[in-house]
Amino acid sequence: MQEVQPHSRQIETEPDFYSLIGSPMQTSSHRIRIYHADNCPELTRLDVNKLGRAYHRIPRIITDKFDGIETRLSIFFLKKYRLNAALANITFATDCHCKNVQIFSSPWGNIGFAINRTFLLKTLHTYYGLNKEGTSATTDLSEPVTKTEDRLQTKMGLELTRLIMLQEILNEDFELKNDFAAVINKWSFGIQFWLEGYDEYAFSLLLDANHVDRLLAMLRIESPDTEPKVRSLSPAQVEHMFTSMPLQLTGRLASVKLTVAQLLSIEPGDILPVTLNDPLPVFIGREKIFSSVIAEEKGRLYLSEFKDKNAREEE
Repeated sequence: MQEVQPHSRQIETEPDFYSLIGSPMQTSSHRIRIYHADNCPELTRLDVNKLGRAYHRIPRIITDKFDGIETRLSIFFLKKYRLNAALANITFATDCHCKNVQIFSSPWGNIGFAINRTFLLKTLHTYYGLNKEGTSATTDLSEPVTKTEDRLQTKMGLELTRLIMLQEILNEDFELKNDFAAVINKWSFGIQFWLEGYDEYAFSLLLDANHVDRLLAMLRIESPDTEPKVRSLSPAQVEHMFTSMPLQLTGRLASVKLTVAQLLSIEPGDILPVTLNDPLPVFIGREKIFSSVIAEEKGRLYLSEFKDKNAREEE
């Protein structure tokens, strides 16, 4: 038997009689394309270990909780690191190859934490007050990593992993600790968090296969059956949903009462006398919750001395 050598020429078979008359068994002609091994187009390769695992559904679990993660991160960076940061985007990747990451161990496996060094240095300068006037803060990435960076990376990694994975995504409370003996270079799934004002990702969480399976198990629990069942929430879940609800406070700094005639007579260049509200009313939506006093510190305005709306002010 003569051996057939592979070649790159495209071969198209001639249509037969049934394809020309529109046979119900065959509606179009066959087309065969043969490529060299070194000139093969990009293909989606199937990983046997991932068959039956809906990795493409994991991003939906996390993006559905985007608002809660954004609120937690904003409060976290502002309260602990004096950094005004807001979550801009979350990206995902599979089969991540990462080295020199912070590895934590949980009862089900390992979770990795990697942080962009530029973002880490800016956080370090803000945290230790190196950005004050008269102090030069360098972000030279060619310099060797200091022990201060290592300590801050370990601290931030443990706090952010607990904040995002335990409290928001998994909504579980389990022990998470450093695993300095583990050596893992390949991770099953990666989650990158991008903050506003940064061209690169700020930090990322890396999950092993066990934690990915735990996320997929959440989908199986939440998937509707043929007959919908009413799920009763536990008191802890109700409390979590209530405490994680994002709210926006609005302070009414000043208000002016005008008649329609005065409003129509306003022209460019006119000056309206206003009086600052003291105390300042604070609203959630249209409902007044309490009153407060504006205070200034280091060029920033803060709300302080909160009083309930029903409390009577001392004369």
